[in-house]
Amino acid sequence: MPHRNRHPLIQSLLDLRGNPRACVYTEPLWGIPHSLYTPFVSVYMAALLLTDRQIGLIASVSLFFRAAAALFSGAVTDKLGRKMTTLIFDILSWSVPCLLWAFSQNFWWFVIAAAFNGMWQITDNSWTCLLVEDADKSVMVKIFSLVHLSGHLAVIFAPVAAILVNRLTIVPAMRIIYLFTFLSMTAKFILLYIYCDETEVGKVRKRETAGMSIWKVMGGYGQIFKRIFASHDMVLALVFAAIFGITNMVMGTFFGLFTTGRLLIAEHYLAIFPILRSLIIAFFLFVVLPRLDRFGFRLPMQTGLLFYAACHTVLILSPKETLYVVFIYIFLEAVAFSLVMPRCDSLIVLLIEPSERARIRGLMTVVVLAFSIPFGYLAGWLSDADRRLPFVLNITIFVVAFIIIAANKKRLDKAHT
Repeated sequence: MPHRNRHPLIQSLLDLRGNPRACVYTEPLWGIPHSLYTPFVSVYMAALLLTDRQIGLIASVSLFFRAAAALFSGAVTDKLGRKMTTLIFDILSWSVPCLLWAFSQNFWWFVIAAAFNGMWQITDNSWTCLLVEDADKSVMVKIFSLVHLSGHLAVIFAPVAAILVNRLTIVPAMRIIYLFTFLSMTAKFILLYIYCDETEVGKVRKRETAGMSIWKVMGGYGQIFKRIFASHDMVLALVFAAIFGITNMVMGTFFGLFTTGRLLIAEHYLAIFPILRSLIIAFFLFVVLPRLDRFGFRLPMQTGLLFYAACHTVLILSPKETLYVVFIYIFLEAVAFSLVMPRCDSLIVLLIEPSERARIRGLMTVVVLAFSIPFGYLAGWLSDADRRLPFVLNITIFVVAFIIIAANKKRLDKAHT
């Protein structure tokens, strides 16, 4: 029975059963190493003499292979099942690239790693199906909040990365971190496979596709495309996925280069920023967001977009060597993330037809990524010209997102009920 004095998220965590429990409980084994290396990725590339334009191009290469993987993701997920698909392609898209990143020597190592890493788009589909298909819709936002929270709490280990970078310098430190990431993530993939069961929808789709080739399973994609674009709800889900996919890619790729290259902040601080960010996100997920449930999707997301625009403006206007301004950016961005991303994730799931979730999500992702591919190179080209410009690009996209949400008030309010 629920404990009256427990926090709703704590109670939700304890109440998890089956696949949602396995997915959430094993997530730190992925989140901890991911939080160690992510702040330093672009700086690591720059230390190996890659240019901003090459770094942006690698982001576009990753998007291209993600789009290709997404095209097959629905069919593969239905054919192999959610459980087996997640194991195979988690190893190919994370374990293998981690080894390539650990031993990278030049631009081409990163390109090959990006090609393998792009296959994570298949597991994004299969893993999400594992997480949500047997879960109660009424707790969907809480489940995604727990997923985000488990990843963000993992950054309490980030000082380890800061110490390594400070003592060993960026390249040897990153090689060690990537080797640890390989071990931790591979353990997570194996444990998830052991403790997950195939979903009920997954069992049905495996039976329906038994004896069929992947190409035959994909044979109905034309009709699925028509269904997507005939549904205002699913078009709206496409738009949200594209907007936040592009803006998160720009922030993740170019924040490190901006702070170390333009603001002249020491590299080891890049491991400290995620700790502050995650503590703020954890506070909002625990304390603030449960109080906002009654407001649905629209108002919290619009408020979050205002915070996103504000934090980017603060960063663009920052004078050099002003560390406190970066902390202001981190605070505002963390608040924005807390307000927007759990709701965006759950909204996208709720707007998709459940009977064909795997194939629809796969094809929607193809469309989103195909649209997003140029933005990696565009942001790299802008950064080569002026490292503030990728963040100006993001502000423009946030304004567009705000207008789209305002124009779909009734639809978003309906999704909440």
